[in-house]
Amino acid sequence: MQLALIDSGRPVAPRTTPERVATTARSEPAPPVTPVEAVRAPDSPLQSTRQAASLRGGLTGVDTQLNQRVATAQRTVEFLDRAAGQLQGLRSALTSQLTPAGEPSTADLARQMRRFEALWRERPAATGGTLDGRLAQVAPGDARQTFTVRGLSLAALRTADAETLYLAVGGRTQHAAAVTIEPGLSDEAIVQRFDRALAPNGIRAARDANGELGFSVPETAWSTTRDALAIKGEGRRFPTGQFATARIVAEEPVIRPDRWSADNPPARRDTLQKVVDALEAIRNAQRSAAQALMTGMESLQPPSQADATWSTEFVRTFEATAARGDYQSLSALSPALLGIHRERVVALLRAAAG
Repeated sequence: MQLALIDSGRPVAPRTTPERVATTARSEPAPPVTPVEAVRAPDSPLQSTRQAASLRGGLTGVDTQLNQRVATAQRTVEFLDRAAGQLQGLRSALTSQLTPAGEPSTADLARQMRRFEALWRERPAATGGTLDGRLAQVAPGDARQTFTVRGLSLAALRTADAETLYLAVGGRTQHAAAVTIEPGLSDEAIVQRFDRALAPNGIRAARDANGELGFSVPETAWSTTRDALAIKGEGRRFPTGQFATARIVAEEPVIRPDRWSADNPPARRDTLQKVVDALEAIRNAQRSAAQALMTGMESLQPPSQADATWSTEFVRTFEATAARGDYQSLSALSPALLGIHRERVVALLRAAAG
């Protein structure tokens, strides 16, 4: 049985819709790590975590990657706090509107929903790429969008004759990745062949949660992949033998504020349930973010018994960085000096000299 699930007559060109334009926020580089601020709502579940972390002054680590992780963890905490606060307000407003008094107005509800939708679109940049659409926390910049391609199911790839498939990212058909499929390949072998062929283009292949062939790209590259991934075969699985835009099915984010409505009582009740579910997901993510931040802050503190050795190594690293004129690295090292007192410097230097 042959599958022809691609529109053969469609040109290979980017597609633009308002929804897609709204989801193309790009990640920004994380700023140097700063002391954790405790300016939050008093009912924040992370208040005690931040207060404890903010008291950990002194000589911190020179691991710039660790500093970046801590900085982005702080940004993730900030974002989740804002999201939780807005969702709590929206939940209260929806609950009040469903009472006989009917306050606040539908226009006010719509305004609050648009405000949260705008915040949700900021997620990739606001969290430095550490929080993906499913609210899973990853390394800075590693948030990825997962998707499947219709016509590339493992069942379809296991059947029919041998064939070479070509996949072009961003409309670059002259640099298309070639994947040869032949009878007898295991599912694992099929996945590996797609992964090896597409990895240079930033696309990774793996078995998804349903055991199917799935793909993922960095969120920053999602618009290019979504709008201009082309595929062609040799006339078997894709009969036209010409490049055509692939039919992509993206994994949906855990929160979809663009689908919320307050137009009528049934829509408000449905939205209220979605807001409650979203708030629960945000709170779970807050707990994970709090743990990640605390772990990072603890890692920045050197063991007390190794202060002398560590301080000597810090001086060497700082001097070498300064000698290279590497000001970007120096800016990453500078947070390590926060909170250090003269008495401790003198004690550490005496220990190192002794």
